[in-house]
Amino acid sequence: MADNKQITVDTSLYGAYADRKTAEANRVARSFGISDEALAKVEDYKAALTEHDAWDLPFLGYVNEDGYGYAFVSDQAVARDGWDAYKAFRALPLDVQTAFAIRMLFTHRDVDRYGANMYLHYERGFNVKFEGPGANHW
Repeated sequence: MADNKQITVDTSLYGAYADRKTAEANRVARSFGISDEALAKVEDYKAALTEHDAWDLPFLGYVNEDGYGYAFVSDQAVARDGWDAYKAFRALPLDVQTAFAIRMLFTHRDVDRYGANMYLHYERGFNVKFEGPGANHW
């Protein structure tokens, strides 16, 4: 991956159609040397989240504790059917984990963006900057 680990997210994309957000996330991922094969595996993981009804779980391990800051809660990502979304995420190769987290930066859900930001910052060494309407800087 590239040495400069700065990602800038245009918050105006949050309301865009999924195809546009996906294209931008993939462009960003490719700029860090992530392959099309890794991007395809992101789609496989997304399909597994849907299959196991696990989109509302902290699959990246991080949550915002309602004004108390961020918490690492990797044991809270088990779906009703017993599938562990966090363990499945961690079983992915690092480039796929990184590509998935980059994809989540462009989602419409705050919880997924913030979890992705925390993962990319603390575990992959990226600096994420949000620019545009409603951008938060911390």
